[in-house]
Amino acid sequence: MKKDNLYVSLIAVLMTACTFSGTKKDDQIDPNIKMQIHALNSKLIEGLNENNPDKVFPICSDKLLEKKGDLNNLMQLVKGRLKINNFEILNEFYQKNAAANINTQVMTGKTNSHDYIIGYEALNKEIYVSVGYFKDDLYEKSITFIYGKYGNNWKLNIINVGVLKIEKKDAFDWYQNAKSNYNKGYLIDAICNIGIASQLLKPANQLWQYQKENEIVEFAQKLNTQAYGKYTFPLIIGHVNTKPQIFRIIPQGMAEGYFPMILYTTSINLSDTTSLSKECDEIHSRIGELFNGITMNNKMIIYRAYKSIPNGNEQVEQYGFIRKN
Repeated sequence: MKKDNLYVSLIAVLMTACTFSGTKKDDQIDPNIKMQIHALNSKLIEGLNENNPDKVFPICSDKLLEKKGDLNNLMQLVKGRLKINNFEILNEFYQKNAAANINTQVMTGKTNSHDYIIGYEALNKEIYVSVGYFKDDLYEKSITFIYGKYGNNWKLNIINVGVLKIEKKDAFDWYQNAKSNYNKGYLIDAICNIGIASQLLKPANQLWQYQKENEIVEFAQKLNTQAYGKYTFPLIIGHVNTKPQIFRIIPQGMAEGYFPMILYTTSINLSDTTSLSKECDEIHSRIGELFNGITMNNKMIIYRAYKSIPNGNEQVEQYGFIRKN
């Protein structure tokens, strides 16, 4: 084979191996295509909310219908919880690939702190990714639809439901809160903030990756290392005669928002709620001395008393209190 022909053949092989794609985002997308997808979104949300397979399954691809069990579980999980009037589109992408059945991705960008990537297997050459959320005061739940073009029809290939925001703040916002509290010396509040950020890192499970994800994860590791360097858990509360022991502090959601929840073991019988309440009052009276900033940053703290530290293998008797600051 001549050298020139070899060069041309090599280029052809490389061109075939690569997966070139053209992607349009948000306002760049043809309005007619958007209209088709938005109509399908509405039907799917309605069907999911009603737990109605007759509305959901006809829109699904054969590949997705192989997972009918998962779809039925999802419908059971979200039944009655999705309000179409509260649904907003966050971002949407229209993608044309050089070939089907390839691994590809779409992204919002690389420069904004809230930018993210969605990586997935494109079963078709023509793909539409629709990322939306349901507006709410405490939780903004996300739903990600990935459609493929089958002939003249769009069919749903992938669906994922998650949580995009808590108290109108996404993972990066809570990460910023954590850094702010850390810089003020409020280590426990920073740990609670980064704990929420970590919960929000995957609004579409493993398909979703924030551009800042590694930075957030590294900061979380730093905080945990410092916390265990500063405090020895379980931490005996010396000023309380019963000597309760704090073994964990985590963020806990309530209707009013998210607050620190302090988990501790007690020697008091859990049926003696009067003595338990008195013990909790004593813990709370000086909790700000133990954990700097915790009473200033939070309008309430949640306490949960356990008979022993849970090991994850069996139920442990417990009793809870809320104390306002």
